[in-house]
Amino acid sequence: MIGVVVNPFSRRNRGQTDVKRRIERIVGDHGRVVETYSTDAIIPALRQFADEGRKYWVADGGDGALHWMINGAARYFGPEQATKIARYVPTGGGSVDFVAQGLGLARDPRTVLSQLVKTLEKGGEPKRVPLRTMELNGTQVLYGDIPTAFRRYAFATAFAGYGANFFGPLHEGSGEKSPARIAKLMATGFGAAAGRALLTGGLARFKPRVLAKAEESFLRAIHARVRIDGELHRDREGKVLTEHTVLQCAALPLKLAGILHVFPLANNEQLHVHAGRVSGVEAARVWPLLMTGKRVQHLLPDAYDGPARELQVQCEPGNEMHPVLDGEVFFRLTELTATLGPTFEMAVPM
Repeated sequence: MIGVVVNPFSRRNRGQTDVKRRIERIVGDHGRVVETYSTDAIIPALRQFADEGRKYWVADGGDGALHWMINGAARYFGPEQATKIARYVPTGGGSVDFVAQGLGLARDPRTVLSQLVKTLEKGGEPKRVPLRTMELNGTQVLYGDIPTAFRRYAFATAFAGYGANFFGPLHEGSGEKSPARIAKLMATGFGAAAGRALLTGGLARFKPRVLAKAEESFLRAIHARVRIDGELHRDREGKVLTEHTVLQCAALPLKLAGILHVFPLANNEQLHVHAGRVSGVEAARVWPLLMTGKRVQHLLPDAYDGPARELQVQCEPGNEMHPVLDGEVFFRLTELTATLGPTFEMAVPM
């Protein structure tokens, strides 16, 4: 009934022994556990689950693991068949756990698996929750200079700007994702914004090296033309905006480490989009509202915070995006469009 894909090299599993055996003890006769040592090994595992008629597919990890599983299924079986062939079981414990958190699942994948097995042993079925994805189509530069078609399915993405920039420092060092570390990094970002505002002109030479590094890490803008539902995004004066410090969207509301609540308007019928130019001062002003899931459109004259069915980004010459999709970073995209994608059925053990 159950198929589990486990990455022994994930941050949580790295250095542990007998990871596969421990999971096998949990699923017992109800499932098969396959170790995938690279993303290329996911499709063969899913093909085996399908051949054996396994109904519940579990990705051991957070949103990134679920992302690779869903995209592997869509690539091999086709998007339509991928939505029907299995019920997907999100788990926590990864770098980003938006989907599992939104469904009220435990952060420990072992706990989720144990609950699933107990439900099936009693002859029951886990709760079924349909979640709509967004479809992302664009152009990625590969092998140095070859433009290549790009297609993925995701639940949340930061195309560029503050949201995408944040993941670089977040993944550095130990990769710890605790609320305390996330709060510290956010404070560093705001400090960099304040330093940029204060130390301008001739004062820039007095900027401490650590502040300059933080500014480069957190405050990089993307130069691109952005269309929201087909309309070019413009600034407060009506001019087409080509410098964006915020550029992101999601197909479901998100919570990050219990601190940040964003994209409250996202649902199965629409995306929630953030796009535009937001200064460090403006970001500090809207921060308390973002923490509680409120919209901030009225405080951002050069940005958009609202619903959409399509977000289209075309980079200006010489610019590229490194978008973060469900916590996974992809490199060197020159254009990217997000629209409503297929709906995948999640299984939630109770």
